[in-house]
Amino acid sequence: MANEMQKTTPFGMRDKVGYMFGDFANDFTFILSSSFLMKFYTDVMGVSAGVVGMIMMIARFVDAFTDVTMGQIVDRSNPTKDGKFRPWLKRMCGPVAIASFLIFQSGLAGMSYGFKVAWLFVTYILWGSIFYTSVNIPYGSMASAISADPKDRAELSTWRTIGSTLASLVIGVGTPMVAYVTVNGQTVLSGSRMTIIAGVFSVCAILCYLLCFNLVRERVDVPANNSKMDIGKMLKSVFTNRALLGIIAAALFLLLAMLTMQGMAGYVFPNFYGSAAAQSTASLLSSVLILLVWPAGSVKKSWPPYPASWPRCWRSSALFSSPPMSGSMSASSAPPSSAWASSTPSSGQ
Repeated sequence: MANEMQKTTPFGMRDKVGYMFGDFANDFTFILSSSFLMKFYTDVMGVSAGVVGMIMMIARFVDAFTDVTMGQIVDRSNPTKDGKFRPWLKRMCGPVAIASFLIFQSGLAGMSYGFKVAWLFVTYILWGSIFYTSVNIPYGSMASAISADPKDRAELSTWRTIGSTLASLVIGVGTPMVAYVTVNGQTVLSGSRMTIIAGVFSVCAILCYLLCFNLVRERVDVPANNSKMDIGKMLKSVFTNRALLGIIAAALFLLLAMLTMQGMAGYVFPNFYGSAAAQSTASLLSSVLILLVWPAGSVKKSWPPYPASWPRCWRSSALFSSPPMSGSMSASSAPPSSAWASSTPSSGQ
């Protein structure tokens, strides 16, 4: 059961800021993976884009099982003195951060092709399908235990968005400025720098998870649910609920669009536009726009609801359809070290 101090401490800014740090921590590994994993493994490790994409697709099928399994584990767990959901942040912050760091090991670029594919498969599944799931599901469910007031939960959702946007600002703006180097006049990703960046972000993720754990308080008792899960009934309720199907479809296509554009940015800006700084600038503009628009939209109830990711999608669509900068190389003139033309690891890493 939640202790008395947690129950009597009123909901306030401490909880909002703490909950924000939770998604900040999530995205230190999630955005790094969605934005730079494909680029890292094609250009640095020499794994073909098709193989990387196949592993990512397999991971999504694994997620379908691990997400439900983790939800059941959390749902059936008994509350502790720290609450029902908070303890998972402390338990799993280390494993998810370490697994994320292990993905970006440029020192293994000289190993055999089969070893590198196996390394990606194991570390990516461990990070995304197991450890990230085991911390993100309790984190998302924790809002219902922080306060019973729907207004408070809505504010937590807004602060969660602020946290993810700040993480996007740090990673999207900072990483391209540090990770890319110029080799023979071409902008290429440095494997050694990416390994260091992944290590720094992993440490930052752990710190943010611990801040979330220490700042947030659970006030609503959520007892363990020991009822038997009826898979058939659950699936029937999903496929017979038109509103739910619409939400699922909208979320699916929006997420696909976002992840596609995040993954493309690592190729479009350095290879097509010939500028890593442009990638940082685009991310900066997107994040600032979201920070400016989202809080205002969450206050004015007369405004139509829209996801915070829409400004990023509009910005990316405009940039990706723009002509290349003068003097930059096009996809067809990319050097053999790039993912456009070959799966051979880049030199100068």
